[in-house]
Parts: sequence; C-alpha cells; structure tokens
Amino acid sequence: MVARKKNSIASKASNLALYGIAILISLLMAPSWAQDQASGQSATTTAPKAAQEKYFTPLIIPSEGKDVSFRVELAANDEMRAKGLMFRTKLPDGEGMLFDFGKPRPVYMWMENTYISLDMLFLNPDGTIHHIVKSTTPLSKSLIGSGGPVQFVLEVKAGTVERLKLKKGDQLQHQLFTSN
Repeated sequence: MVARKKNSIASKASNLALYGIAILISLLMAPSWAQDQASGQSATTTAPKAAQEKYFTPLIIPSEGKDVSFRVELAANDEMRAKGLMFRTKLPDGEGMLFDFGKPRPVYMWMENTYISLDMLFLNPDGTIHHIVKSTTPLSKSLIGSGGPVQFVLEVKAGTVERLKLKKGDQLQHQLFTSN
C-alpha cells in the first residue's frame, strides 16, 4: 500500500513537471500578440480584436489530383494557441484549426481537455508537410512534437490524413504560407 502511494505521488509529480515544461516551452517559443503589435508585424499573424471570435479562412489540400477545400479557424496569438480546440465535442469534415507560430521553431502540442481525436500536420513556412501525427488520443497529457522546426500546425478531424492520402512533402495552400 505504501509503495503504491509513493508511485502515485511520483507519477503525479512527473505529470506536473511535464505540464510545467510544456507551458514554459509554449511561453518561450510562441510570440505574444502584444509583441506582434509592437513590432508592427502583419495583421495576418495576429488575431481579430475579439480573441474569442472565430475567424475562418480557406485552405486547400491537394488530394489525388484534385483540390479539397477546408475552412480553418486561425489560432494566431498566445491565447488562441493555448486554447486551440479544447472543450469542443465535434469538428466537422472540411474544418480545422491552423496554428501560426510566427516563425519556424520546434513546436509541442498536447490533447489535454480536447475531447475529439485529431490528425496534426506540422507545416513548414511554405505549407509543405514536415511531420504528421494521426489519430491523437483525446484528453492525453502526452506531448506531441513537431519533429523539428515548423511555423504552422494544422489540426483536422482524425482520419482526414488517411482519407486524403496525405504524406510528408505534400504542399497545402493558404494565404499565410510563403512561396519559395
């Protein structure tokens, strides 16, 4: 019984340490909305004035010789990136959330308080897929890494990657992506 309690306490302490690291990484790595405003960065990397307001833009995913249109909600400031798709119980086909981190950097995501399974596409500045994580585990506290520096993360309903046969190197189209 005592060994079980010690293991439980150690496990909780380990989880708290991971959360602290994830929060610290997010705060250190993500540009703040205020810094974007002060530096005069383009409005395309900042959110609408009402941070809670949903703002959708079109995104095109090439699939087997045809383009598939998506509506993506932009998460372009710290508050929106931190909340992401948390607490939502559904995500329609053809919709998603596009996280803009301002410049390429290692990115870590998690599924805490996210009730739906997602496919995560980690994207280079030009919209090419750098790394894919399929069918994430809802409510998981595990960190999901980008596998290197990326500027964007696209979250879509689990199964989208398989359905559209997406792979590393495929290029998506969106107004925020730079061309080579």
